[in-house]
Amino acid sequence: MNRLVIILILGIFTAGILTVSFISDNFVDANSTKKINFTKTIISSQDPGQGHENHQLALILSPNEGTLYDGSMTFTSSEPVEIVVLHEINSNDAKGQPTWTIDGNTIYAISLIDLKSKSDSFEFTGAALALHSLNSKEFTSTVSVDGWIRGQLTEIITQKIEVQKEPSLLLSRTNVAAIIPMHEGFYNGNSIFYIITDSSQQEYAEMITKKQSWKVETAPPIEKTPEDTLQKIFIFKNGVKGDGIYGHQKEIFSSTPSQELEYSALNSVIEVTWKKGQNAKILESSEEIINAEEDGRV
Repeated sequence: MNRLVIILILGIFTAGILTVSFISDNFVDANSTKKINFTKTIISSQDPGQGHENHQLALILSPNEGTLYDGSMTFTSSEPVEIVVLHEINSNDAKGQPTWTIDGNTIYAISLIDLKSKSDSFEFTGAALALHSLNSKEFTSTVSVDGWIRGQLTEIITQKIEVQKEPSLLLSRTNVAAIIPMHEGFYNGNSIFYIITDSSQQEYAEMITKKQSWKVETAPPIEKTPEDTLQKIFIFKNGVKGDGIYGHQKEIFSSTPSQELEYSALNSVIEVTWKKGQNAKILESSEEIINAEEDGRV
């Protein structure tokens, strides 16, 4: 069993708890209902909806299939804005009601509440929430949201700001949805989900980036993190084929956020290799790996 001096910053998803430092939304598990509360500042961009090309949109809660948002919002904005609430519908149910779509295939019913105001509070229920302006002028808004997400989240969606150079040499900022790939692993026989954001080694970061089609950043300084502050993640280099990082079985973690005294988002990677002649099988806990090592199987 080979040890690599590689440290990853991982977001572990277990019991519905999100522990990724760069996402400000706070989730609390309640079976299929999750609490959400945050404050953030958003810069609008061109509305991507068909027929809205000359409008501006600041997306607050992104649409996610099968998910319903319910709560209240307070906002302030640099320009008078409307509130947009989208509702997930079947395309056959449109039947003349106002709709919003990007590609003409996925269609949402749209509630457009014109407050003619730069600040207000509003209670909402729907599949997405945004601020909207009929003008093409960019606006900046700060929003505070307190509410619930109902339904099973299959993707973690956040927003990032990109700066693009226009032909006129003016800079514009665009809010886009970033879908972060999730991986499945094991902790004590139970499935957990996690994301990979950083690695201390460039080669490893490039390998994961290629595999998951989402960039893993290289952060050499995290390699200096004291060993006793790290948790362990076991990655299999051979054995049973599967969805693991090297194409074999899923990774195994030594702790999760439920183990508050042991858990760390910084992970020391331990590569596990089955010895020749051994009958490889799926392992689901760090204890099973230790036993396999003591028996001379890995």
